Amino acid sequence: MFQNRRSPRRRQLHPSVDPLEGRALLNAAMPHHAPEHRVPAHVFDAKTHGSQPNTSSSNVTLLNAVNSHGYEFLNLDGPTPGTNAATGTNLNGISNGGTSVGFTIDNQMNLLNFTTNPLRSKTANVLNINGSMKAMALGVNSAGTVVGTDGNGNAFSLSRRGVLKTFIPNGGMSATAFGINDQGTIVGQYVTSTATPGFIQVNGKSSLTINAPSGPNTVNPQGINNKGLVVGFYVGTDGQFHGFDLNVKAARNGVLTGTPVADPTIPTVAGEPGATFVFSQILGVNDKGIAVGYYGDSTLSQHGFLYNVKTKQYTFLDDPSEAFNNGVEVTQITGITNSGELTGFYSDANGVFHGFVAIPRRR
Repeated sequence: MFQNRRSPRRRQLHPSVDPLEGRALLNAAMPHHAPEHRVPAHVFDAKTHGSQPNTSSSNVTLLNAVNSHGYEFLNLDGPTPGTNAATGTNLNGISNGGTSVGFTIDNQMNLLNFTTNPLRSKTANVLNINGSMKAMALGVNSAGTVVGTDGNGNAFSLSRRGVLKTFIPNGGMSATAFGINDQGTIVGQYVTSTATPGFIQVNGKSSLTINAPSGPNTVNPQGINNKGLVVGFYVGTDGQFHGFDLNVKAARNGVLTGTPVADPTIPTVAGEPGATFVFSQILGVNDKGIAVGYYGDSTLSQHGFLYNVKTKQYTFLDDPSEAFNNGVEVTQITGITNSGELTGFYSDANGVFHGFVAIPRRR
């Protein structure tokens, strides 16, 4: 998820200052279509990069546990993160079983993908996506299937048993998968010669197309729940990102059009006097219709939110450990479980990213 978090939103398939922009637009400069294939997907040791059969593991580093606004934030680093600004740890999604998926970014801007459930152990299962150091693991479901981009223009799914499939739907030139529900339905974005629409892969073969509500046809479906509710964001007529939702049941002739979600009225944030809303991205949703994401403001900072699809109400929530770096602070909430656990990442005073899992405090 990135590009420079402080630059215009445009998706590059490698990180720089902006993990948020990694969720943004696909790089259309890779017009090749690799056929689907099945290979053993090994997990490799984060320190040696030595391939091992089936699975291997490393550890996450727990940083602290802090309470804020009814949540306990468990902050952590994945295996071997970088220490420079725009490096570190991004957690990009969470399954209903509590497994988070993401990657670390080292000081050379290489990516190391992994899954972890820090509420149960410190183990991180490190993923090898065809040996790519630019692959991004972006979503995971309760069966342990991970989806993302292989860094070479293809979307991928990786099963718990180690079966890796790469694909580009609908005759596109390149694609990225962003989310997957517990039935195995995948959502993402593909690139054509004229547009970057979204897709829903329903049964592993056939795909639906998602068009933008308005503006250029640039659509980023990010999550789908088990009831067929899809959330994401699109580029509006103003050139900025705005949220949308839709239901798979509304498909006609294999095509859907997103319904715009009203932008949030942003709160006053300490240290950001006069900040105004610029864009928003919705990144995940659970079966109760609670979506999560973040907004960007005129100070270039980013702040997390929860959005109730039924009541259309926003709740704003940041990791309490975030800090300003050159006047910019970042929290992105990237995923939510049916029981309300959140995942995402934040930036510290050095501009380094760290992941979190946030647990609702039961009353």
